[in-house]
Amino acid sequence: MEKHDVIIIGGGPAGATLAHFLGEYNIESLVIEKGHHFRDKVCAGGLPKGIFSILPVSVKDNFSYSSYKLFKVFYKGKLVASEIFDKPFAYGVMRDQFDEHLRQGITIHYNEKFVSYEENKNGIVVKTDKNIYKGKLLVGADGIGSMVSVLSGLNKKTKIVIAEEKEIPKKDHEESLNVFLGDFPLGYGWKFNKDNVSSVGAGALKKHYKKGLSNLIDNTYTLVKTYPISLWDRDISLFKGRIVLVGEAGSIVDPFNAAGIYHSIYSSKLLAESIKENFERGIISFENYIEKLSETIFEEFKYALILSSAFYPMLPLLGNVVFKPHILEFIANAQNESGYLSYKSVFERFSKSKHIEVKIALFILKLLKIV
Repeated sequence: MEKHDVIIIGGGPAGATLAHFLGEYNIESLVIEKGHHFRDKVCAGGLPKGIFSILPVSVKDNFSYSSYKLFKVFYKGKLVASEIFDKPFAYGVMRDQFDEHLRQGITIHYNEKFVSYEENKNGIVVKTDKNIYKGKLLVGADGIGSMVSVLSGLNKKTKIVIAEEKEIPKKDHEESLNVFLGDFPLGYGWKFNKDNVSSVGAGALKKHYKKGLSNLIDNTYTLVKTYPISLWDRDISLFKGRIVLVGEAGSIVDPFNAAGIYHSIYSSKLLAESIKENFERGIISFENYIEKLSETIFEEFKYALILSSAFYPMLPLLGNVVFKPHILEFIANAQNESGYLSYKSVFERFSKSKHIEVKIALFILKLLKIV
């Protein structure tokens, strides 16, 4: 029976970078990945400009990516705002290439499916379709369909977005990130170039989703891939005993824009710190992991949730206020300490606004006891 300090289920950004972060602390781990090398992953592949500051030191930043300096916003098909920046404010990657890059240098078993686990006072036994392993901890980094989450009863996912994406031949070489609003009930669409294709997609809350949303942006006929995303929704259970969830398996996904890659990596960084501290203290607990999340990611997510409750339903009311170049510039530059958009800063500016539209929106949020 193979023995490892930490057994990680899932080799996406959360699982792969967790293995790197643990390695920095000389904590040995094994990643079990059900897919193969360069596995396809349905995802837009957008990254914020702060991505490089949170990557493990053992992950080189020489992966292939596209840079975006031009930000455009469309409302009901019409360009309503645009802003160009001196430096890139976001990046785009091909997920199969990016994920493979993150997996370099870690111990990983491909084409192996997690089946079950048994926990006891001395450790945890993990069974796959090919082998049996023993470890001190089991980490679920296996995404929205997490079997670790299902078998452990952790993180009952409550807020689901359905997104669809298609990759079409690139029609220009513009370094532009385009966001589309108004035609997607409580959601948005996007289009941006990366590698030799354009990513075109859209998403909406599950109960509002209608197939074919991406065609409202570009009706080029090609394969359309649909995928669910589990958003953060305040009360989530992420651990019990020797089992813990990270990344999208724990719904650590931005509740405003449904972006998950950055926070998958950041939550893995925090989890690795937690595991290191607990191993040094000789205890099995993840209370410090929750504390770290609450002070960083979840603190921002609270404001993201408030802003999403105002922005999407009240877009016709707020459009004249938010569709301004100086607002786009503020949003693109409102970074927190970890290099991600600070929703807290955006909310503070929002709540100080003298625009009557914003005051009405805030009044409605207060009536609904959202703020």
